[in-house]
Amino acid sequence: MVRIRRWAPFSEKDLLLSQGERDVLRALASIGSGDIEQASRVSGIPKSTIASIIESLASKGLVRVERRTRYLYRATGEGLESLRGFPEEILLSILSARGGEAPLSEVEILMGSERASIAIAWARRRGWIEIRGDRVIMTGSGSLEKYREFIARASDGVYQDEAGLSSEEIQELVRRKMIVREEKRDILFEVTEKGYEVLKGLGDVHVVSRISRDIVSGIVGNMIIRPYNVEAEPREIYPAYKHFYVDFLEMLRDIMLSLGFDEIDDSLVVPELWNFDILYQAQDHPAREIHDILVADSPPADLTHYRDLLERVSREHSSGWGYSFDTGTSSRLIMRSQTTAATIRYLYTHREPPVRAFIIGRVFRSDVIDAKHLPEFHQMDGVAMEHGMSLRRLLGILSQITRALGFREVLFKPGYFPFTEPSVEGYVWIEGLGYVEIFGAGLFRPEVLRMTGLEHNVGAWGMGVDRLAMAYLAISDIRELYSPLIDRLRWHRVASYKAIP
Repeated sequence: MVRIRRWAPFSEKDLLLSQGERDVLRALASIGSGDIEQASRVSGIPKSTIASIIESLASKGLVRVERRTRYLYRATGEGLESLRGFPEEILLSILSARGGEAPLSEVEILMGSERASIAIAWARRRGWIEIRGDRVIMTGSGSLEKYREFIARASDGVYQDEAGLSSEEIQELVRRKMIVREEKRDILFEVTEKGYEVLKGLGDVHVVSRISRDIVSGIVGNMIIRPYNVEAEPREIYPAYKHFYVDFLEMLRDIMLSLGFDEIDDSLVVPELWNFDILYQAQDHPAREIHDILVADSPPADLTHYRDLLERVSREHSSGWGYSFDTGTSSRLIMRSQTTAATIRYLYTHREPPVRAFIIGRVFRSDVIDAKHLPEFHQMDGVAMEHGMSLRRLLGILSQITRALGFREVLFKPGYFPFTEPSVEGYVWIEGLGYVEIFGAGLFRPEVLRMTGLEHNVGAWGMGVDRLAMAYLAISDIRELYSPLIDRLRWHRVASYKAIP
């Protein structure tokens, strides 16, 4: 039989503590008050276990809990280096050895230009030196010993209330990267009178929260069986699933593959030759200005392998746009601003039909972040080169893609793009938004075909995938596609497969 003990004057709710709660309460009572790190050291119970149970004990009035945030400072390598002397102290010793002044050039030679600049800045701030012409003149001195003492102690970590420095002095060392600040959150506890009284009545009773074979078979023990709430809802479990935007991109990729397109990839950093020149965009076009594109800080690309291509490009630009083409601009490396740079380079090496290819990739623009713009976003570009390719056939391909995405209707209207003619814009109907533009398309201009060395018509199109996803998923802020908020991610978990009315 099972013996169930009861104590007065406390209620059954007070006494029905889990075994973990009993163990933690005993550990806390062995100290009386303190923090959970102390309790963990004394009891051997992991700190994480104590932290998770202490809230339950507090809700039952057995302990009082207080949270405290403290800042711990640790010395960096730069700080430990300063123990041998701050730069401004070293500067004073140099000036003192030279009668109180020295040429700036000599100081820079002795200390190094970067370290001398730091030393001069801080020595002037402390009122120790003046700069007169090209000479550094000593005007005073002081002691930084308290800083050194603090940094020495901070090698093992020092709390702010133990620092011995003012907040301004500590912030000075932080700005100089001599120390770093770590935030430490402590949980302080104190066992209440009720907690001690409950402990007296616990004795050696063992709390049973699960029915085991030993109990059912009738083994006698000094125990309490915790009641079961059969009406309690089970704990909600969130299964793992893909990020909703990654899910959308993969759905778009699957659609293109199912329509017989080959997926291609290309570098994020490309010469302007592929991003602009071969697409017949003039070198003085406003879209190529430094405030619109991101130029890589690197040497220009080596385009000697494309000498024949550059000659054709130069000829088309010079005759068509009427200016002197600069091959140096063609070799400038930039972060690609359009994925057409990848599809045109693919066509340059795949010149015989049939060719169906697409890319979904990131592009970069010098944009300010807001609800509709990001400096880095996704585009999808596609090309189709077939015998007898025409605008009519291209529109048929685009209709297939939009229907596969779940849109019932697509409307085309004439448009303009620098490297296609004729050109169209594609619109789809989205409930609540009306007709929304989702792509631009057209046939490559003859100039583009001649530069690339193609003898057949090419249908091409591009989609802003982020904005397509916004319309498709009914999102009004583009930043939400990359949101880290777990509740929003759970809400979107199947959004990329929903049907559009």
